[in-house]
Amino acid sequence: MPENDIYDNKTKYENLKERIRFLTLKPEDRKYPHDMRPISLRKEKYIVKNPENLIYFKKLFQVFDARDISYIRRLRLLRQMKTICHATEKNLKECGRDDIDKIVAFAHTVNHSPKSKYDFITDIKHLWKTLLPETDQKGRVDDTIMPYSVRHLRAKQDKSKEKLRNDKFTIDEFEKLVESFSQDQRMQAYITLAFESLGRPQEILYTRVKDVEIFDNYAKIWISEHGKEGTGFLQSIDSFPYVAKWYNSHPLKHNSNAFFFINTGDRGKYEQLKPFGINKHIREKLKLLKISKKITCYSFKRNGVTFRRLRGDSDAVIQHTARWTSTKQLKTYDYSQQDETFMIELAKRGIIKDKKYKDYRIMTKKCLFCDTINGITDDVCSICKRPLDRERILKEHESKEKELLEIKKQLEVWKDNIKKELMEEAVQTLKREITHK
Repeated sequence: MPENDIYDNKTKYENLKERIRFLTLKPEDRKYPHDMRPISLRKEKYIVKNPENLIYFKKLFQVFDARDISYIRRLRLLRQMKTICHATEKNLKECGRDDIDKIVAFAHTVNHSPKSKYDFITDIKHLWKTLLPETDQKGRVDDTIMPYSVRHLRAKQDKSKEKLRNDKFTIDEFEKLVESFSQDQRMQAYITLAFESLGRPQEILYTRVKDVEIFDNYAKIWISEHGKEGTGFLQSIDSFPYVAKWYNSHPLKHNSNAFFFINTGDRGKYEQLKPFGINKHIREKLKLLKISKKITCYSFKRNGVTFRRLRGDSDAVIQHTARWTSTKQLKTYDYSQQDETFMIELAKRGIIKDKKYKDYRIMTKKCLFCDTINGITDDVCSICKRPLDRERILKEHESKEKELLEIKKQLEVWKDNIKKELMEEAVQTLKREITHK
């Protein structure tokens, strides 16, 4: 059996598996056993209109166990099965092309995004091939042939219907979000690490203290379990100042098996930090910052890919950083637009002077005096306490020079006054001497 994931999909799957027999009843007529988790009627809106179709659910459970697929994949296929069985009153084996078209037409009314429409069509073809496969001349299952009733379906969607997610943020907004967690080193470490390493929430949150390898100016966080692309490591260079701070202040630092990211509140203290908790903290800070964007713990991976594309990283570098097997996933994660790349080129050549188009190069700030690497939100060096902003340094130098000039002028005035006083005293002394003689 597959392992449970960070979203507790194993429990959701087992509960749904136990509730399958109730799907032929209307939501208001369903009475679940007392030992099961309460389910809201709003989520149980689909009805299996033909009780004969329940046998296909049982067959799916056997296929899931045989193939040992992940729980999140099982839940998605079961959701598609509920939609299919709700959209038709026929036994699935009796559904022809016209019936399939009606099912797909109903699915389009409940699936609004092009991605969900695409997934439904690919999943219905997969389910038909699994549950109602074609056979060869000897009556044996032929896995190479797509069943005739779903063979005509095409998953490709119209590109003009795609909409941009409302979780793309600017570098300035990213800095503000990181700075808002100045009292929570754990959240600063997670946000900057997820943004730089392009790691998934589950991969990051399952890392343990023993998986963190600290070097002088960088760190490697090894993925020893729950890695979608297998094992590997998350790179921490720009996020290193924040990762190092959290590592040094970790309450369970000496427990090598403790999770690296843990709850620090009273509820579930020192237990594994979950995406639900991270998203809750982010929503609270976004509200305070008045940033009206739906940023979640997964948004940092998508924005991280976009940031790297805009600053000029090659597709191969991004692929290896994200540990993908190919660069095909770039089109899914990349939010960059033609106008942004054009403005960045103008900023590089000095044609325009806009700070937001110059901030795509590096996240950390290096002190010009002691070479210490500081975080993106730091204004003063953590070691020598000097300012990190070059413009601020120049302004301070200018102000000091002005102060020196003022002091010099005052000294000149004082010198002149002193000379005058001495001259006057000398004249008075001479007068007294002459008068006395």
